[in-house]
This record gives sequence, structure tokens and C-alpha cells, in this order.
Amino acid sequence: MREKGYLLCVELMRRGWPLVLAGLLVLGASLLPWFRTGWADGDGWATNSATAWESSTWWAAAATACMLATGVGLAGLRPGQYGAALRWFAAGLAAGAVVVTAVTWMRLSPLDTGGGMGWSAADAESRNVGDIVRDDLVLIRIDGLIQQVGWGLYAGLAAMVILATVLVARAARH
Repeated sequence: MREKGYLLCVELMRRGWPLVLAGLLVLGASLLPWFRTGWADGDGWATNSATAWESSTWWAAAATACMLATGVGLAGLRPGQYGAALRWFAAGLAAGAVVVTAVTWMRLSPLDTGGGMGWSAADAESRNVGDIVRDDLVLIRIDGLIQQVGWGLYAGLAAMVILATVLVARAARH
């Protein structure tokens, strides 16, 4: 019995390392700056950034779905009648995470200044300049204030595509 468990672990490590690596890429990329803001601050610029987990519920859900897809994909490596279904489910879950991430990014809207000439540091909710409010992301590019997606979004999206590709390749191969 013990030998069978050992052989199963060896087989998962031999066949599952691309999947584990892709899952770790997604996890690492989700901790990078996915949204950032910069504003004029006296002598220079001050900046602030937020990870996928801090900036958007949808981006956090997509990263969570990728972690789940990695686990399900590893479970689908085991022989059995449900292996193919698990592999295709994992591939669909990862592909869905890519779509959710991209759609959330595309739905970020630019700031509507209402015809005003500038921006003010004070607002109705007394937030500080440069605060990134989860699920209230706005694209801004005006003098003295910039809010936009960070480079972590691109890395995260690429990692999710890699994970989805690995999962689809594994599901199609078997």
C-alpha cells in the first residue's frame, strides 16, 4: 500500500510539474502590482499600487479559479473514469479565469470629469489622493494624477493563458 502511494506521488511529479509550475506562475503574478496610481507630490511623484487581491474582486476570483483549476488538473492526472472529465473541467475553469480577467480589465472606464478643468484632492468620501479603492477602479490620465493598470496585470494574464494552455494540452492529449 505504501509503495503504491509512493509511485502515485512519483507519477504526479513526473507528469504534473508543468501544471504545478504554471499554477505557481499565476499565484506569483497575482501578487504583483495589477493597478497603480501616481500623483504630483511637491517635488516629484508619489505612487501607490495594488495586487490582484487588493484591487478587484473579479481579478481575485480569477486567480482563485486558476488555483482551483491547478488542483483539479492534478487530480485529473490519476487514472480512472473521471480523469478526462476533471482535465476538461480544469481547462474550462482556467479559460474562464482568462475571460473574467480580460473582461474586467476592458470594463475599466475613464474618469468622467464632467467638463471640469482639473481634479481635486478632496472628494465626498474623504479619501486620500492615490488611494486605490477595491472594485472602484477608474482610469485617469490628467495633469498631476494617473491611475492605470499595472504591469502585474499583463504578467498575470500571460500566466493564466499559460496555465489554460497546459491544461487544454493535457486534456486533449489523453
